[in-house]
Amino acid sequence: MSRFKFALEALLNHRLHHEEIIQKELAVCGCRVRDEKTILTRIQQDKDKAYAEIHQKQLRGIAISEHILYANFLEGLARNMVVQQEKVKEAENKYAQKRDDLIEAVKKRKTIENLKEKGLAAYSKKLLKLDRDFLDEVAICRFHKETP
Repeated sequence: MSRFKFALEALLNHRLHHEEIIQKELAVCGCRVRDEKTILTRIQQDKDKAYAEIHQKQLRGIAISEHILYANFLEGLARNMVVQQEKVKEAENKYAQKRDDLIEAVKKRKTIENLKEKGLAAYSKKLLKLDRDFLDEVAICRFHKETP
């Protein structure tokens, strides 16, 4: 009898390939989230540093023009933070979507793998039955041959 051949092997291979692609995309999205958060942290650090500088200068006395300059700079940093927070949120949403896509791809692949395992089990069972039937036939033939 021939070897076990799974009829949906091509589909299983396609699902595996698709899952690998999504895993790579998820990794890229994870890096993007990390990068966007790093940028946000840097903006926050710049803002904190600027607040500390302006506070030190106010204690020593600061010119109005310099104070206005710092105020404009801090306002720009605040706007940048809002924009960057949106970028972080967008990157996190895309990451969550890719993670959900990966979960769905894994479920689809496992469904096909379960079908393959069931088919292989049925094939093995059929082979065992054929072997048993053959051995039974040999035993019957031997019994009839040995009895007068």
